[in-house]
Amino acid sequence: MSTPSQQPVRRALRLLFVLQGHTLEGLRLKQMADALQATPSTVLRDLEVLADEGIAERIPGRDEYWRLSPRLIQLARAHEQELARHRQRLEETEQRYSRNPN
Repeated sequence: MSTPSQQPVRRALRLLFVLQGHTLEGLRLKQMADALQATPSTVLRDLEVLADEGIAERIPGRDEYWRLSPRLIQLARAHEQELARHRQRLEETEQRYSRNPN
C-alpha cells in the first residue's frame, strides 16, 4: 500500500508506461487521464514535472499531444549498449577459458 507522499511518484511512473509506444503520434491529456483514472489537471501537473526533467515533451506543432522525450530513449539505449559491452566481455572470457591448451 502506498502512502500519500508516494502517490505522485507512482502516478508519474505509471504515466511513463501510458506514454510508451506513442512516440510518433503522442497522446492527449484526456487519454492519459482516462488511462490513469486521474483528473486532467493532476496529469498535466505530472507531465509538466516530467517535462521539466526532460523525460516527456509536447509534440512540436501539436501542442495538445505529449510523448516521451529523446532523453528517456537515450537512457534506454545507453543501458542496451552497456549490456552489449558486458555480453562481449563475457563471450571473450568464455572463449579464452574454453580453448584447448594443446
